[in-house]
Amino acid sequence: MNSVRRHAQGAEVVDAFVDVQQPSLGDVVAETSGPRVIVPLVLTHDVAATRLLQEAAADDPRVRVAPAMGPDWVLAEIGVRRLIEAGARPSDTIVMVAPHADGPRALADVSKAARLLSAVWGGPVHVGVVDGVGTPVDEALDVARAHNQRVVVSMYALASGEGASAIGRLGADVVTAPLLGAGAPDQRLVSLALERADVLPFPGELGLASH
Repeated sequence: MNSVRRHAQGAEVVDAFVDVQQPSLGDVVAETSGPRVIVPLVLTHDVAATRLLQEAAADDPRVRVAPAMGPDWVLAEIGVRRLIEAGARPSDTIVMVAPHADGPRALADVSKAARLLSAVWGGPVHVGVVDGVGTPVDEALDVARAHNQRVVVSMYALASGEGASAIGRLGADVVTAPLLGAGAPDQRLVSLALERADVLPFPGELGLASH
């Protein structure tokens, strides 16, 4: 994220991945030195990613893993901004959709994110999950349609992907952009990443780990 680099207060920001993309997180950790913090660019707990992050940090006491980006009030505020940009109205039925929840802890994160979104939006928010545990998104949309109002999907994802494609095929009236949106990222999202890294008290290297 170039915006994070520009605001990192002298810390070096290095991209890394925990899936098949390169550079791998393990390689980045091995090739760098000094105090390092890994910031997981994920919105919910992920069992596989957490294991890989912990393994990457296990052998060097100067490496720590920051909390995940979500759930957080900042993401709820940006989610409401995306709803407004998409033309959502107070009378609409809102369904927050997460691409993936791999277990109870992830589902708890998604549920909390929905409660935060509901509080900022000022109305109820239903929850659907594209893949994993929780209410399948097609069932969540069926329940939402029973209210006989427009159904608006709030995408609980940083960027577009297969989850967004699946939602489009299910026939919601409106689907929001992901939290990153198009163009320059919301400055609040950049600030949240830096807050998770806690880079301001000390110079060092900041690694942004993505799937």
